Amino acid sequence: MTATHRVRTADKNTVGFMIDGVFYSNHYIRQNIEYIDNLFLKENGILAEGELLELDYKKDVIDREYDRLAAENPFVRDVQEELLAWKSDRMHQVLQLEGTRQVGKTTELLKFAYRNYEFVIYVSLAEDNYGFAEAVRCGATPIEFEKYCVRAGLPSFVNSSSTILIIDEIQRSQMVYNAIRTMHRNVQCDIIVTGSYLGRILQDKGFFLPAGTVSCHTMFPLSFMEFCRIFDAETTLKTIDLYGESDSAAYGRLTKLYELYIQIGGYPEVVRRYIESGDIGECYNVIGKLLGTFKDESRNYFSLPREVEIFDVVYREALQEMCSEKRGTGKNVVETITSLAKANTEQLVNKNEVSAAIVWLKYTGILGTCNLAVNGDMTKIVPDRRMYYADCGLASYLAERYLIDRTALTGLQAETFVYNELHRLFKVPYTRCKVREDEVCFSLYEQYELDFMVADKRDAIYGIEVKAKDGNPKSLKVFIDRRFVNRGIVAKPTDGGHGELFDTIPIYAVGCRFPYTMDQDSLA
Repeated sequence: MTATHRVRTADKNTVGFMIDGVFYSNHYIRQNIEYIDNLFLKENGILAEGELLELDYKKDVIDREYDRLAAENPFVRDVQEELLAWKSDRMHQVLQLEGTRQVGKTTELLKFAYRNYEFVIYVSLAEDNYGFAEAVRCGATPIEFEKYCVRAGLPSFVNSSSTILIIDEIQRSQMVYNAIRTMHRNVQCDIIVTGSYLGRILQDKGFFLPAGTVSCHTMFPLSFMEFCRIFDAETTLKTIDLYGESDSAAYGRLTKLYELYIQIGGYPEVVRRYIESGDIGECYNVIGKLLGTFKDESRNYFSLPREVEIFDVVYREALQEMCSEKRGTGKNVVETITSLAKANTEQLVNKNEVSAAIVWLKYTGILGTCNLAVNGDMTKIVPDRRMYYADCGLASYLAERYLIDRTALTGLQAETFVYNELHRLFKVPYTRCKVREDEVCFSLYEQYELDFMVADKRDAIYGIEVKAKDGNPKSLKVFIDRRFVNRGIVAKPTDGGHGELFDTIPIYAVGCRFPYTMDQDSLA
């Protein structure tokens, strides 16, 4: 084999060589020098070579890896802005990026790292082939990380902000997670940790949250705005008049994208499959495999196989509860799903089993819960009184699988969409947050049920009623009449319009255009 290029850093230090287009560190070359035709070791151990072209490590290795990732994963995700904001914060802590499987966490972190750092150390504890855990166990010092880099065939460990350390699947090791504070104290490089099941695993005994050291961010499937960005419709979504004054073709285009989105959802691989095939059935194949993988991996965290099989019961009965015309009991979702499971399945289940499954599905990002505002009063909140799937594609796939009533499906899809778009409003940094409280809620008053209530930063309360088609928003009118809400909004597939009691907006704008004015910075 023949080395073609010497690779140097910005300060002209040689860190390795390119052979057949692949970078190899100095240490790796030394260990395998007999296989390289045009490199040899001097008596003092220094690598020597003939005339070689020179490459810049950042430009020709790191940047090239970014170009490869960006070509394979071209979607532009909002999380990149969050990561840049974290990096630019001079006092930033270790970043913990959470989110369910397959939302693109690893891909986006690597794109961010290769675009913004000179040295990238990526470690997956799912397959710790070079002993990163051992480096942490031995003190997590720069010397131990230097040893790790040698073992992993990376350039020397540069202990500065030009280096980023990404630890993936960190839930696999209590020891490594519990050493976050030590790592942050001992080294000067930036650190990001991530994993698919962190939200639930960190509730377990043995994991200790390093308060004051970690800042958390949650990544979701593609939002509708990100989805529109893929199809060159983001600007239209951001600027379209919410009350019917824009060109009809613009509303029509966004409505078609909404109709597609509520069927396939926002998992990146699912969207890629649709772009490639145009076949929703192919998208459902991907979702089915995703759920199968999730179920298989979940077995690692439950002691009994039966506990994982309860997932199927919860999936089905959660859909039935969402499609129910009369949900207005305000009961805890565990009680509701348990009652439905006992009534509708032959499988014997108990409340504890259902509760364990729901908690797991919630913390791992498959399900989301909605709070209850008692009698229209947002100062009286009861948590976890309604359940939604955390992705429209998941809900639509499972509805197909479990033969949910077609007449109820469009309503299910519309409410799932609105819940997830509103839910995201609560999961951004405080400085950009436009809402109060910690979660979206619904409300019950006598026999009337309002789909959603949200308070903005000025304490104005929005009552939102979701309609999959035309219909009389009776509950919204009651809540307006009783002055439980300051502004009434009907969200449905429409061009929008103003009314005497309430306004109607296109359903696809319900999250990204809150608080429903053209001035998106009005509450900043």
